[in-house]
Amino acid sequence: MIRILVVDDDKKLNQAICTYLNDCGFEAKGMTDAASAYDALYGSLFDLIISDIMMPGIDGFAFAESVRSVNRHIPILFISARDDLPAKQKGFKLGIDDYMVKPIEFAELEMRIRALLRKPSPLRCWPRWK
Repeated sequence: MIRILVVDDDKKLNQAICTYLNDCGFEAKGMTDAASAYDALYGSLFDLIISDIMMPGIDGFAFAESVRSVNRHIPILFISARDDLPAKQKGFKLGIDDYMVKPIEFAELEMRIRALLRKPSPLRCWPRWK
């Protein structure tokens, strides 16, 4: 089963995304901040990460940058209310794979996830640290 980590501080949206993705046959796990997401990544293997940008503490940019420093291959999809080109450029420069502007259509999210997962990758899962 494809495991997806959803990182968004909007609890209702996070839960709605996870419920939708679980109904689509994925195994989605929601976290409301980057610190909790790191804990989830260290304890489990995920095939894809969905992350907001504007979160308390560690923002999505810093989160994506740290994920990329450990794993260059796991797909990262940003969902954000930020619709400005500089935010999109910064995300893609840090190594994200896709970007959606809120409010999002869940059916489009599913299509983008499936497209990202079709791309070949030598290592999609978070490496376990010793």
